[in-house]
Amino acid sequence: MNSLERVLAALQNQAADRPALLLNAGLYGARLTGATLVDHYRDPAVYAEGQIAILETFGPDLLLSPFALAGLGASFGSQVSVPKRQPPNVSVFAAASAEAALRLPLPDVDSAPGILYLRESIRILAGKYPGRVPVIGLLVSPMDLPPLIIGLEAWLDALLFQPEVAKALADRLTPFIVALGKAMLGDGATALALTANLSNRFMVPAQVVEGLGRPSLKQALAELPGPVILHHGGCPLLAHLADFTGHANVVGFVMDAGEDLGAARRVLGPGPVVLGNLSGPALAGLQPEEVRTQCDLALAQRGGDHQFILATCGADIPLDTPPECITVITDAVCRAGGVPA
Repeated sequence: MNSLERVLAALQNQAADRPALLLNAGLYGARLTGATLVDHYRDPAVYAEGQIAILETFGPDLLLSPFALAGLGASFGSQVSVPKRQPPNVSVFAAASAEAALRLPLPDVDSAPGILYLRESIRILAGKYPGRVPVIGLLVSPMDLPPLIIGLEAWLDALLFQPEVAKALADRLTPFIVALGKAMLGDGATALALTANLSNRFMVPAQVVEGLGRPSLKQALAELPGPVILHHGGCPLLAHLADFTGHANVVGFVMDAGEDLGAARRVLGPGPVVLGNLSGPALAGLQPEEVRTQCDLALAQRGGDHQFILATCGADIPLDTPPECITVITDAVCRAGGVPA
């Protein structure tokens, strides 16, 4: 089976030759190609070469658009810096408050440079492996975009103390997220992966989730014309997983590191794919045998579930991760299927 067939089997609850594998290794591609991070996160061709190197070296079944969502903030006017060993981050926010952000113009998804970088990366990768390797477009939900524009503290202040202003900003940003998601799918993304941190009771009170988080997410998902994977975004998800069920177009959930994948299946029931639960950021501090043990535990939690993809979660796999710690993940899914690595 090729990678696309393997992933489709998971989506359709059918047996595959082995479990599919997703590596959040956008950053690590720069290590394999030797590119500077400035070039890696500025030139889509350079980024795509990194993903191609990841595929050829470790054999994952899905490729990712850049996990460089600070570029979305830049499209609104935020200033972005590129650390020496991390993806870009916002260094200066475009506005100081939700009220001020309401006055910012919405970026054009067809011309904003940071957005074009994300879209062109998808186009290159989708064109390289048509019908063989799925490409996932990484995006944020409307509730998770304001922290890139005004900062998390200012956004939480609006959510808690200015709910009308917060709703107005979320409503204003939803068409932008939908337009960008549609563009990414049109560029060749097989599916989108959205974070939904600010719709999670781990991050915000129940009244925020019920009053704005879930309705905002529901609206955006209903308008996206393609499959969506919801990503835990660094927050524990299992305890609140039921809050995210029942939405249109959602085909999978990326669980947080160490969360019980069997328990997630029991909450979700049949249908969505469960992805997880290996901590990508932790790989740099582990020995290969420790990674192998974690893989074996995740695969044991999966049991006979066909709707499962072994995945690293959290942020990117760090640059200083020994390649052997990634290779053992590939070995684990191959061993589970009884196929050569």
